[in-house]
Amino acid sequence: MKKIFFLFLFFLSPLFSQWQMFSDKTDTYLYNTITGEVYIRYKKNGKNYEDVFVKMPKGVIPQGSEFAPEISVETPSSSQKKDSKMEAIKKAQDIMNQSIGE
Repeated sequence: MKKIFFLFLFFLSPLFSQWQMFSDKTDTYLYNTITGEVYIRYKKNGKNYEDVFVKMPKGVIPQGSEFAPEISVETPSSSQKKDSKMEAIKKAQDIMNQSIGE
């Protein structure tokens, strides 16, 4: 019973963790899931035990007024949609008739 409990706890522990570690091919990162802080590993002299994690700056948050206004896209009306659907059906029927007839 104890083994099942500890096994269950072991598999659920990542769900309750505050820190997530991930890496790409070159760097290793620590991410705090609560505050959103990101730390990157800084290598010293090529020895793993001497490496330190340095906090990355959050960067600049752009203002909303600096962005270009959104471009509205015109959607075809329902009658245009019906016409295009009917045209597609007619083309499909013509192709089927040609393949059956030949």
